[in-house]
Amino acid sequence: MGFDKLADILNKLRNQNPALSKRIEESDAVSRWEEAVGAQIAKHARAVRVQDGILWIEVDHPIWKTELHYRKRQILDRLNVKSESVKDLLLIEPKR
Repeated sequence: MGFDKLADILNKLRNQNPALSKRIEESDAVSRWEEAVGAQIAKHARAVRVQDGILWIEVDHPIWKTELHYRKRQILDRLNVKSESVKDLLLIEPKR
């Protein structure tokens, strides 16, 4: 089975199941986190998950939390290039 056939199968599944399509888009946002914010910020803030359109971000210091708060619109725009799957960011302290 070639890549084109696999892509066709995935597209068909996504078209038949909107919830699956939404989850794929959400997980794509998590995987694009470092690309969206850059390596420097990614060292201090890690995308954990998306739940109900909210991307949960573990932030290791209050200064970085403030920085992300001010850049929120820019980050959301970068994450949502393909879709509007992420509506907001939830900035949380890392689990210890």
